[in-house]
Amino acid sequence: MSIDWLSFAALATVIALFAVIFILRKKKVNFTLLILGTLVAGVVVGIIFSGHTSYITPIGKIYVSVLNAMVIPIISISIISSVTSLSGVAQLKGIGLKSILWLLTTTLIAIVLTIGLGLTFGVGKDSYLSIEGVDASSFTNKVTSFSEVVVNFFPRNIISDMADENTIPVILFVLLISVSYVLVANKNPEKVKPFKDFVEAAKEVIFKALSIVVRLTPYAVLSLIATSIGNGVNKKGMLWSLVVLLIVSFIAFVIDTWVINGALISLFTNLNPIYFFRKIFPAQVIAFSTQSSAGTLPVSLDILKNKIGVDEKVADVTTPLGTTIGMPGCAGIWPVIIAIYGINGLGINFSASQYVLLVVVSLFISLGTAGVPGTATVTTASLLTILGLPLELIVLTLPISSIADTGRTATNATAAIVSATLVAASEDEIHEVEDKEWRKEYAKI
Repeated sequence: MSIDWLSFAALATVIALFAVIFILRKKKVNFTLLILGTLVAGVVVGIIFSGHTSYITPIGKIYVSVLNAMVIPIISISIISSVTSLSGVAQLKGIGLKSILWLLTTTLIAIVLTIGLGLTFGVGKDSYLSIEGVDASSFTNKVTSFSEVVVNFFPRNIISDMADENTIPVILFVLLISVSYVLVANKNPEKVKPFKDFVEAAKEVIFKALSIVVRLTPYAVLSLIATSIGNGVNKKGMLWSLVVLLIVSFIAFVIDTWVINGALISLFTNLNPIYFFRKIFPAQVIAFSTQSSAGTLPVSLDILKNKIGVDEKVADVTTPLGTTIGMPGCAGIWPVIIAIYGINGLGINFSASQYVLLVVVSLFISLGTAGVPGTATVTTASLLTILGLPLELIVLTLPISSIADTGRTATNATAAIVSATLVAASEDEIHEVEDKEWRKEYAKI
């Protein structure tokens, strides 16, 4: 058996580039620039060692496997943490339920909008996607009927559901546990305090693990792009399709953020949408620039209470929930557009009922989001796993994902603020505020 020296040379080249990535990370080079750089490097390596990237392939596959392993723990702990943060049954029934309803409604609208835009613009068509080792027919076989999937929504054995990556039954199960906690805590909070402490501690640990995985992204991008290009992906078609994907994503962000939310404010509150968006603009800018929904939360709360006039008890419940439930940018628009990109790029026939399933699954997954870096990756991984689409799609689109994260985060933050305002309006909890100092206070932003 002859030795494939070119494959060894490809592996050695990738390892050397890994060393360069490590040095650049130590020097704190901008993460987005680093991702774009690894994309270019992966294309070059794939072209030079075309047909000889088999030794590189396992590196990317390991990353995808680890990423997949994070999905169930992150979704589970995020839902439990969100629901158990409600202080009692009254809050759960009133403000809590209305908050969840509006957060999910804004996400549902974003999902439907994205499907419409994705199909209209034909995102992913003529991209000639070819995920190494898997062809389109194998994905088609994984797509089950709508009725079968609905039945499978409900848990039978939670351990086997976790092992089989059945995300929806797990979500329903943890929702049951979370609501049960609130009911018990309402009568005897001290008795279940250790459970809440454990949940919050577990959340810290799991998200620290996620941050470690996210740091490995440049290495995975280099490996998977090199493998894809080296195995004959049409370079021009794939790269152009990524540009189209990014453009359509930002069209969705803009329509959802200003047009749809403006209509909701106009229909369900007495506020002028133009006035409203002037008020919340600083939070949108901070979300866009920091790419952190959770990091934008303090500014969002300040604007809601002091500039919009939303009562404290509503703002303090709905807005934090908006960093863990809903999030139309990271849990609605982005995962759905990636799924459509894969469906079109791999030539998979999706029926109308399967697109309905896509909507339902995306909405369920949005219950387990988290306002930290990497959320869009987790929600996308969840959706692709359930639909039987390859997780490699995530890594192929990561270079533009870093850019899209600006729009995703601004969309998330806007939805949380809008939802809090809508809940406050339904509760008659929007008060007159004095805002003459508003321009002066935020002049530097």
